[in-house]
Amino acid sequence: MIKTTAFVLLLNVLILTESFSQCSDAGVCTIGRHQVNESVIKSSHIYFGFYYGTSGKDPDINGNTNDISYGSVKLEADLDLKKGFRVNGSIPYSFISGPLGENNGIGDLEVVFSKMFRIKKKHLLTFFLGGKFATGKVNSSDSLPQRYMPGLGTNDLIVGAVYTGVNYFFGVGYQKPFGRSANYITRLKRGDDVFFRAGFFEEFSKVSIKAEVLTILRLQPSNVLASYNPETFTKINYSSEPQVNLLGTVGYKASDEISITVQAALPFLKRDYNFDGLKRKFSVGAMVSYNF
Repeated sequence: MIKTTAFVLLLNVLILTESFSQCSDAGVCTIGRHQVNESVIKSSHIYFGFYYGTSGKDPDINGNTNDISYGSVKLEADLDLKKGFRVNGSIPYSFISGPLGENNGIGDLEVVFSKMFRIKKKHLLTFFLGGKFATGKVNSSDSLPQRYMPGLGTNDLIVGAVYTGVNYFFGVGYQKPFGRSANYITRLKRGDDVFFRAGFFEEFSKVSIKAEVLTILRLQPSNVLASYNPETFTKINYSSEPQVNLLGTVGYKASDEISITVQAALPFLKRDYNFDGLKRKFSVGAMVSYNF
């Protein structure tokens, strides 16, 4: 009865409430992302998903108002390499549209390796190491700023760990960007991110649910190009604001091979500015996975 009530409440939240997503797609959210529909630990998955969101209205560094929409088709693979080793790789194709113009293209490739250790029969400790690679373009023919780009323009280190119990989990991650974007307009240099996630998951016969709290702390403010000759940079005020969200996920196991997942999030704290293109005021997503 308790499990059924929890499922109904979560489903109502996902359907009836306006959803916000603040877990940036910079890459660190890869750590501990897949807890739902994975009772068989030694298995591999290929995911195909579509995500849509908007940044909401916010000013850029020049005071102009932006309201940008982001659509993304993502292909992801989570592969079992045996003996507790796994590799997760993903790449999106994004569509961006806003007051200054439109852009589309392949985004940044993420590759993260993990090693899982069994602590008890149903308790796991998993370590993650990988990176995000600057495969997405950061410039366009009409000189759009960084927030319109499908790529972030930096190669990033991603590390972290997740502890998983019978039906709960918590994890921590760190993302370190190297260098700055080659975008002509902003030459953005992002700060480092520290990431925390904690929540519970439950599986029924065909349906699984997950609810979690996501927190991202940016350790340093970002900075952008202030002048070209000589080339100088300026710190962006409020670019290190924390992000805290409640995230809900519902999965449906159509067969042993096919699963369907939908996801939504509600903000406790949200970013006010979108200099890097990672802010999402509104976001929805769905994916289909092939399990083998």
